[in-house]
Amino acid sequence: MNHPEGVRSGVWVFPDRPAPELVELAVFSEALGLDEFWIGDEGPAREPFSVLAAAAARTATIRLGIGVTNPYTRAPGLTASTAMTLHEMTDGRFTLGIGAGGQLSLGPFGLSAEAPVQAVGDLIEVVKAARSGTDRPGYAAQEHAVRGSVDGCEPAIFIGARGRRLNELASKAADGVFIAGMPPFRFAAAIAAARSQRDVAVAVYPGVAFDAEALDRQRPQMIWALLDAPDEVRTRFGLSESAVQEAAAELVTGREAAARRLVTDAIARELILVGDPDVVGRELAVLARQHKPTSVGLALIEHLGTDDLVRCAEAMRVFAQHQERA
Repeated sequence: MNHPEGVRSGVWVFPDRPAPELVELAVFSEALGLDEFWIGDEGPAREPFSVLAAAAARTATIRLGIGVTNPYTRAPGLTASTAMTLHEMTDGRFTLGIGAGGQLSLGPFGLSAEAPVQAVGDLIEVVKAARSGTDRPGYAAQEHAVRGSVDGCEPAIFIGARGRRLNELASKAADGVFIAGMPPFRFAAAIAAARSQRDVAVAVYPGVAFDAEALDRQRPQMIWALLDAPDEVRTRFGLSESAVQEAAAELVTGREAAARRLVTDAIARELILVGDPDVVGRELAVLARQHKPTSVGLALIEHLGTDDLVRCAEAMRVFAQHQERA
């Protein structure tokens, strides 16, 4: 897909569909001309590294990214070697996204994000050691260890986080940031923190609903974004953390009423972009002018199919047109 000033386009998907369908979505994304395909790591959902390994064999140009894994559900050395392996399988098209993990990914395993800045930082250092074949605490470079370079290119490390301290860590230690899972009004603060020490790559991926019906389907799931958000986001909407926690606990059991009551239509429209591809593409162009990202995409948090990917590609074409006119 042609983009102004080299801005890439992409899509992020939630891994709640059968793995073969997720692979087909990656393949179809490439066929539509999208440049990036990201998949979440959501605890007991489909395992994203396996999905991308299968997608690597079926694609040739699209970048494949984990958006994002965490330091708690896998040993850091295993995450590093898996990332190096995927980098080989994709001929250098893999991006490793790392974050602290939210309630949806950690809670089912009885885990919590203890000392997240330290844990994410340690994981980054282990991945860097694996990339270069050097030793560090928690990783010993053995003769049989996989290395990180493919034709002189090492896998990129992005941080995906909502809070200031982790985005500041990205500015210091990572190659880029994956801005997703937060309302667009929070983008500026997150990106400013990520660029506080050096100018890293920025991927901006707001959530999207292409019509009112899709918005209504997604509304209960937005409780997770509110649960993992900084206090200021809940304060803006007049929501208490305890009320959000209770609604999330009910949602786990299949009861949506509390989440639907808390996430009003007005709140939902601040959390994600809502509209047809033309409207969404125009709003993406505004976000791009504000934040100067390296790539722009859309996060699809509900059950999706190829029709949704077509709408994403249409929105990206509108985005590119409006960027060129700016």
